[in-house]
Amino acid sequence: MFSLNRLHGCGIITNYDCSAACAHCAYCSSPKWPRENMTRELATDLFRFLKRNGCASVHIGGGEPLLRPDKLFPVLEAAVETGIGIDYVETNAAWHKTPERTATVLRSLRERSVDTLLISMDPFHNAFIPFRQVKDLMRSCHENGMQVFAWKEAFFDEMEAMGDEVPHDLTEWASLFGGGSISGLIRRYGLGLKGRALETFRPYLVQVPLEDILRDAGPCTELAGAYHFHLDLHGQFIPQSCQGLSVHYQDAVRGALVSEYPVFARLHEGGIGLLLDHARETYGFVPDAKYAGKCDLCWAIRRYLALDRGLDLPDLQPHGHYLHVDSKS
Repeated sequence: MFSLNRLHGCGIITNYDCSAACAHCAYCSSPKWPRENMTRELATDLFRFLKRNGCASVHIGGGEPLLRPDKLFPVLEAAVETGIGIDYVETNAAWHKTPERTATVLRSLRERSVDTLLISMDPFHNAFIPFRQVKDLMRSCHENGMQVFAWKEAFFDEMEAMGDEVPHDLTEWASLFGGGSISGLIRRYGLGLKGRALETFRPYLVQVPLEDILRDAGPCTELAGAYHFHLDLHGQFIPQSCQGLSVHYQDAVRGALVSEYPVFARLHEGGIGLLLDHARETYGFVPDAKYAGKCDLCWAIRRYLALDRGLDLPDLQPHGHYLHVDSKS
């Protein structure tokens, strides 16, 4: 079907469970996911694979990778042993409870060649985590020699204005800053509208007639994107812009067979029209008259196949991506 020649910009998803279920999460992470973490053995295999294929460093994300630091440390040790650099570890700060415990975790991270934490700073995470906790973690990082990459710092003043002692959901955000501030988050955050983010922001998107979407849509070349892709704890290659679609990491380079990945193959070769025809004829999918673009239609088909028809397809993985798209599920 396709194969990639050189990989760069890789993220490692060590776990999908998270302390939050943020409205913008393209991966649909939440506390409802199983408590599973990447093993050291798989991490070693993945890092060797990346090194052979031109990728010298990775960032670490989730879920929340620091929910269980003891499960993260073996992955970091595997990176050190295989000569893969760690650009940063992403965190939402929920694990930060006391300065003493945090200092211990930060020292352990630095001992494993991590020198930067990306700390989430935005209205989505603020619905679950008080801003004071984020600021306190940043302070602890500075006191313990850990660099901070605040994502996104542009929200700092507004989050201060909301009050930093308790969480504030998007309803409160809109109440203080106006209804247009919600739709404006798409641009300000730079959101990729996939997964839960698509569900959250669909009411703000222009609905396009189905026939217009099909007329303009060709093969989904984005699936073969090798920049800012992810490899997860199940050994799946997840394209840079298409969460909920995956192939085994080795197949991403050696070549993925059409027969093994029926959804991925149809999207890559013929686009959304070919997948729609297949879903209609084989599984009885009935499309709506309008969607917010081809990705919205693709998501509707894939969720129908995974949930309504209960298909356990190798390219619609992980299954929890579809099961936990609702922040309450």
